[in-house]
Amino acid sequence: MVLPVQDHYEVARARAVQRLEGRLAPERLSALGAERSEDALAVVLPCLCWQLSVSTETWQVSLLPEGVGVSVLWEILALNYLGAEAPRSPRSFLSFADIAEARGYQGAFSSRVLGRLSGGVGRDRDSLKHAVARLGGFAGGGEPLCCMLRFFPLLEFQIMHHAGDQDLAAACNVLFPDNLLSLFSMEDGIVAAERLVSALEGKTPAAARSAQ
Repeated sequence: MVLPVQDHYEVARARAVQRLEGRLAPERLSALGAERSEDALAVVLPCLCWQLSVSTETWQVSLLPEGVGVSVLWEILALNYLGAEAPRSPRSFLSFADIAEARGYQGAFSSRVLGRLSGGVGRDRDSLKHAVARLGGFAGGGEPLCCMLRFFPLLEFQIMHHAGDQDLAAACNVLFPDNLLSLFSMEDGIVAAERLVSALEGKTPAAARSAQ
């Protein structure tokens, strides 16, 4: 039996909640860059330029300070990050091709992340720098343009923007931190990169609800 797409999301969310339960010790949350809320009823998790609130009663994830619920994809990412079994800090960055576990996902990554970024906000260097700064990231100088963004406290992405010429259009590449698989599955890593592109386009976790 093949589950409908929405059922897949709900199954993934339920598994993330099950993995997270019992892993809310203050020292563990601190190592992940998260903390308990003042009333101890939620976990506050920094995410790009935002803060997410994860209820420890319902496991619903909302965007602070408004308290608006986020899409199920953002929920799954936040819950899986907080439930990571052996998280560690990043030391370097890897291209998609350098990750053995990424084999078989190149087509999805190229179309859903690289193609969308290069053909959209990443087409223009200044537009990309503005979008990166809006999300709290850093854009260097020189060529290629190197941008750093902290998606979650231990999950950072590097975007390389290569200027085009008369023969080639401008193009972007997204590099993953070498600690990715200590935090996420490869599938979640691709979803996080895709949500990063959405954020660069101006969408918030809440605004993405209708499109997931």
